[in-house]
Amino acid sequence: MASEIFEKALAIKDYIVEVKRHIHQNPELSMQEFETCAFVKSKLSEMGVELADIDTEIGALGLIRGEKEGKGKVIALRAEMDALPIEEKTGQPDASKVPGVMHACGHDCHTAMLLGTAKLLVSMKDRFSGLVKLIFQPGEEGFGGSTHMIEKGVLEDPVPDYIIGLHGNSYHECGKLALWKGPYMASADAFTARIVGQGGHGAYPHRLGCDSVLAASNAVMALQSIVTRQVDALDNVVLSVCTINGGSAKNVIPKEVEISGTVRCQDKDVRGLMEARMAKVIKSAAACYNCEAELDYDYGVPPLANDPEVVDLVAQSAKNALGEENVEQIASRAMGSEDFGCYLEKVPTGVFARIGIYDPSKPRPVFHSSEFVFDEDVLPSGTAMFTQFVLDHNK
Repeated sequence: MASEIFEKALAIKDYIVEVKRHIHQNPELSMQEFETCAFVKSKLSEMGVELADIDTEIGALGLIRGEKEGKGKVIALRAEMDALPIEEKTGQPDASKVPGVMHACGHDCHTAMLLGTAKLLVSMKDRFSGLVKLIFQPGEEGFGGSTHMIEKGVLEDPVPDYIIGLHGNSYHECGKLALWKGPYMASADAFTARIVGQGGHGAYPHRLGCDSVLAASNAVMALQSIVTRQVDALDNVVLSVCTINGGSAKNVIPKEVEISGTVRCQDKDVRGLMEARMAKVIKSAAACYNCEAELDYDYGVPPLANDPEVVDLVAQSAKNALGEENVEQIASRAMGSEDFGCYLEKVPTGVFARIGIYDPSKPRPVFHSSEFVFDEDVLPSGTAMFTQFVLDHNK
């Protein structure tokens, strides 16, 4: 039997889908979401939602104040708005109208679900107390969108008691909410190393004595010793060298070689050690071949850890809204990253949840692909979960 809140979400499904399709047809890249943000603000204004002045044209903060007697809690709900530089090939009726840009990660759907939540909460103000903060952020795809919003003060005056994020997942069936307690997703840091030797003829490497290609090759191999010999095997770390560039002629040893890649950690303490260890290994590997090296290390998204107690609260609200059979545990931690972790650094009492979008009768959706399709039937489930959580914890 469907819950009251899920029935209410189903009743506005057409609205949520309409919003999703508009955003999907008009995608904007990270930190360029001017029109999307304006659209979101217009929808919030139509509902009578208060818009906070946060001094940005690419992000929005909506405020809904409950009218039920009592102090209540401050609950923040977050959705992302950015698309990807991908040419859409789905053939869907609402396919992107913008060449080379599409919503291939479901951010249009996350935004639509949160707007649906706003619509329900506005109609139910008399049933909850406290304050709901609706965070619509730009630039989740590695462009510091969450940091941008934090700097604009979305977590201040007042600080949220809870913060909840939701993202589609293609390994859970449509409409099922999936959760994980504790450390869940990895940090995402980037590095670039320059190994400098002496350029010269490939026939006479002995005259050089400082082959940058050989030194770089040694560095690539030696870096993996950090993961296998300097980090506890129980601490998840992935260090990947993804580019190697040097030289332009087949018979000339280049003066320098550049390597770059990514480092993923699920433990913040281990993350804090990686830069120094990598610098030592790379410089030592270069020195073995009379070369010099330097490392540039760029700290990106931090590890993401869900508060176990808040996971229990979200799970219960999801069961109340969607039914106990539609709440699952995520199978394992992930080495991917999510900038929702930046919010959790400031407000640890939060949860990043997943909602299933897999229909067993259809091919499994592949995120960040030109043929990615987010099942619209899932949208009311996300709206219902967000709404139920607010009602359950601001009675």
